[in-house]
Amino acid sequence: MKLLLVIPCFRERSRLPHFLPDLCAALAGMDPPVDVLPVDDGSGSAEAEWLAAYSAEMRVTYPFLRPALLRQENTGKGGAVYGGWETADDSITHLALVDADGAIPPREVARLVRHAAEQPEAACYAVRTGENGTTVNRTPERKLAGRVFRLLVRALFHFPLPDTQCGFKIVPAAAWEACAAELRERRFCFDVDLTWHLLRQGSEIRALPIDWTESPGSRLQPSSAWAMFLALCALRLRLGGWNRGNREHSG
Repeated sequence: MKLLLVIPCFRERSRLPHFLPDLCAALAGMDPPVDVLPVDDGSGSAEAEWLAAYSAEMRVTYPFLRPALLRQENTGKGGAVYGGWETADDSITHLALVDADGAIPPREVARLVRHAAEQPEAACYAVRTGENGTTVNRTPERKLAGRVFRLLVRALFHFPLPDTQCGFKIVPAAAWEACAAELRERRFCFDVDLTWHLLRQGSEIRALPIDWTESPGSRLQPSSAWAMFLALCALRLRLGGWNRGNREHSG
């Protein structure tokens, strides 16, 4: 088992240095091994040059950190994640993503990687439920927005998961490859699109509670709520609901 962990980055010069060194330290010498790949999502030439230089400097200490992938066009978080996953070679058995903001502590990333190794045939989703002794810290506004979004996802898709949007996921490479051509959403709701296709093809998804602390500088703005709502509705119209019993399209 070997993972490729993608970190999607859009103008993360201020936040990534507070997260990446600790993440690499937590993953160094890990079994199963993890390659880490920062992906710049069209942040502009200055940001891309900084990320390339910063990751090259970090690689001296952590050779499992791959050279940053620099994408000229901004395609959204999902586009950056999938662009990174597409670089995986045959040695990679599992694909993963983690947000660059450091909301998920590096020790939690390492812990969930070890969990994934125990059931490598399943996908693993980090979830912010506060269960099993975990702690979730967020502002009241962000807490309310998250609750509304989860209720909408539950009403529209009926997924057997409490949280589709937490920024850490591990997916068997074969499961992603089987549905990659059908994944169209690249921005706010790409997680919902991915979840629907994984479940419909029969993949098991394990929900694993984690510690999570809201990070300053969130890319989600009040205006994003309407865009996310429209994206969810468009996905529902295109995909239909997910039926637990027979995994069939139930539009």
